[in-house]
Amino acid sequence: MREKIKVEKVYDFLKKVDSNFPVPLSKRQDLKFLSEKLTDKGTLCIATDDGNIVSMVGGYTENIIDNKAYISVVATLKEYSGKGFAKRLVREFIEVCKEKNIDAAHLYTVHNNTVAVNMYKSLGFLEWKIKDETRKEDLHLIYYIGGDK
Repeated sequence: MREKIKVEKVYDFLKKVDSNFPVPLSKRQDLKFLSEKLTDKGTLCIATDDGNIVSMVGGYTENIIDNKAYISVVATLKEYSGKGFAKRLVREFIEVCKEKNIDAAHLYTVHNNTVAVNMYKSLGFLEWKIKDETRKEDLHLIYYIGGDK
């Protein structure tokens, strides 16, 4: 059974990492709402230090479209970056997908965020082009759980 994290801890973490993103999360959606949605309906993979979240991968593995999970947030506090937390937690999220027999996991990132793009590609994510892409300014990546499709 996965540990249930409190919405307040997720909200505090998201406020701390908000400005780390090329486009702050708060510019895309309300952080309180995102925190509630992730803790209520999402799958959270977290790393903590002294009870506080230092890195998190949050996404959705329930009520998904075409049996594809969606990773909504990958973030690490600046003072903990470069230590492999994000990579480990993305792998953990993929393991959850495997356990749930999900076909793939996808996410968006900024094209010029080379550190993130390289990490995702090193994990096996591929660029994914879909018809009627809604976020043309971002790079859309997919990880096929059973291998290439």
